[in-house]
Amino acid sequence: MATKLLSDIVTGGSATSIAAIFTNPFEVLKTRLQVQGELSKAGHAVRYNGLVDCAVKMAREEGILSLQKGLYPGMAYQFFMNGARLGCYPSLKRMFGDDGSHSALNVVRQVSAGAFSGALGAVVGSPLFMIKCR
Repeated sequence: MATKLLSDIVTGGSATSIAAIFTNPFEVLKTRLQVQGELSKAGHAVRYNGLVDCAVKMAREEGILSLQKGLYPGMAYQFFMNGARLGCYPSLKRMFGDDGSHSALNVVRQVSAGAFSGALGAVVGSPLFMIKCR
């Protein structure tokens, strides 16, 4: 059972870490546009005119890899948070006695397993999210 749990954690964490490679540029662009919005309220000039303009200007002026700033902390965050969340869910379902039926009791078991694994993922991922944001 411990081997299955470890395998589920590594599989879930790896899948979401790989997904971060594709989603990280959007996170970077979103952050740039949010900061620009806050600065424009304080009277600073608007530099980017939307998502595409922001991506093009960043790639031209800072290099294409600038769209992947913060990738490694983001991948670590995804690995640990979602590895714990996705990896523990099947084991928690078994531990709570999930029988695969659609009975009301079994739905409660599944929801409980989801709640516990989600909370575990949040606890594990929270410190890494702070690192990622900085």
